[in-house]
Amino acid sequence: MSKVETIDVLIIGSGPAGTSTALHLLKSDPAWAGRIIIVDKAVHPREKLCGGGLTHLGQNILADLGLELEPRHFEVKEARLVYRGQSYSFYGDPVFRIVRRDEFDQWLARTAEKRGVQLREGEAVKEINPRDEYVEVITERAVYHAQVLVGADGSRSFVRRKLKWDDDSRVARLVEVLTPEDPAATPEFREAVAVFDFTPLDDGLQGYYWDFPSFIKGQAYMNRGVFDSRARPEKDKADLKEILGGEMAERDRELDDYELKGHPIRWWSSDGRFAQPRVILVGDAAGADPLMGEGISFALGYGQPAAEAIRDAFARADFSFDTYGARLKRHPLFVQLSVRTWLARFVYRINNPMVVRIGWRVMQLLVRLTPWRRRDYVPGRRPDFRLTDTASQH
Repeated sequence: MSKVETIDVLIIGSGPAGTSTALHLLKSDPAWAGRIIIVDKAVHPREKLCGGGLTHLGQNILADLGLELEPRHFEVKEARLVYRGQSYSFYGDPVFRIVRRDEFDQWLARTAEKRGVQLREGEAVKEINPRDEYVEVITERAVYHAQVLVGADGSRSFVRRKLKWDDDSRVARLVEVLTPEDPAATPEFREAVAVFDFTPLDDGLQGYYWDFPSFIKGQAYMNRGVFDSRARPEKDKADLKEILGGEMAERDRELDDYELKGHPIRWWSSDGRFAQPRVILVGDAAGADPLMGEGISFALGYGQPAAEAIRDAFARADFSFDTYGARLKRHPLFVQLSVRTWLARFVYRINNPMVVRIGWRVMQLLVRLTPWRRRDYVPGRRPDFRLTDTASQH
């Protein structure tokens, strides 16, 4: 049997939520570096299916950690929402950024390493055994006795499955393809536009089709996909491949010419289960946005409350984490996430196209009353997020 390693905090998963948790602990005290190990079954850079949208919420969190976004990204100046040929837009400088997750996640993981965190890649977890005084985690290479285990291993979380972590949380569905593009001939690249097409609501989709301009190793690609929130699970499932194929055909692309990939997103529920003694969940393992499928910014957002809960547990020698769920729910970012969950259940319940069209016209009018109507608008922070305002940096 492998030699037992004792560690204060073991994080399973080196995506944005896991690295954010580690980086927030280091921000509070650099001495945490020697008390944290991150393990991941993958090796960076590793493929991660995702639209790649990083909003100002996530950008502010990075700035609060003293980080300036280094990986190449595409700055979206207009987010265009479409329904049956009618559209309205959110403008900004930028509205949001589009990153490639393999590059973004690797950058965050290497940043944590540079700040002293041990990162062990290519090390899959095989067993998790909670004990009174620690959590035993057995991987392919080692046995860990961790005072605290952080499950940051995504929507298909091994931690959740192994601990039989049952609750009523739901899983959204996504499918996507990447199509090579000539940026000079593609309006979305020339005009820096991201498209969210809600017309497939009429086909039973509880979500939208998207076109996101992006760069992969310097080459221009359109990230095209379909998001189905399944916020109303009692409704029939839409045929995502058929919807994606139809939308691409309207854009003179043939779905069969490209590699189709899909993945789930576990969405946030204020009734969800987020902790048990010595174990907490962060990121998609705990829950993401069911309205628009925004994942990166909220994954980063888990880092601050998770780090606070861990510090408090060690300070009080109380590892029950019985207040972790309440800590998340009162955090401003997750108050917003609860609102988005309510909106998803409401919006995706509407079956009448006429009602949708009326709502669309109302939204067109409302957007004109906000700063998002201006192309020079730089999205800032809400004061109660307590995060550094990066508006002056862009």
